[in-house]
Amino acid sequence: MYIFLILLAGFSGIGGACFELHKAKVSGQVLGFSIMLNFCMGIYFAVMCGYFSSGLRTIKCDSTGGALGMILACFIMDRIVPGAKKDIYRAYFLFMPLVYGIGKLACAYKGCCGGLSIHGERFPIQMVEAISFIVLFLISVYLVKKDFFKPGIIVIICTVLKFLLDFLRDTHEERFISFNQWACLVTLAILLCIFAIDRKALF
Repeated sequence: MYIFLILLAGFSGIGGACFELHKAKVSGQVLGFSIMLNFCMGIYFAVMCGYFSSGLRTIKCDSTGGALGMILACFIMDRIVPGAKKDIYRAYFLFMPLVYGIGKLACAYKGCCGGLSIHGERFPIQMVEAISFIVLFLISVYLVKKDFFKPGIIVIICTVLKFLLDFLRDTHEERFISFNQWACLVTLAILLCIFAIDRKALF
């Protein structure tokens, strides 16, 4: 079930972005290259962030790193194909909360991320994150239908929400700011730089 949910998260994100880009009449060549770049950079940054978060001891994936890789991939595509940048940001940022939410369902099934101990019980942080981000995705879909979806706003909300929810993880039993939260702050700083360059495409 864990592997199934991880694959579902990946395919739902890539498949959803493909559908949106095809609907926007983005060329097949640009669509294919954007998928390859997002997939490769998402995996690379997920693995590297996971490796650093383990203190260089274990090879594992980190969802915040994966999101950062996808954000950077979209920015690179924007530089290569400026005519399609608005569609690319919109397609990938729309499905980012869904990918993360399904990924957290996988974590909840495996029990790999623990919540804080409250009155002797572990807080179900994985399920809270999964529900929060899936609801955020559904809100985004509604905003798309109303033609009020802003990719820049949704990705900032995702980053801030991840940062705040991380306070409920067991990593805060030993430190105030976790590795994931530092990664969120780095992501936010990179986003602000991208916003300064591509404000019109994101808002």
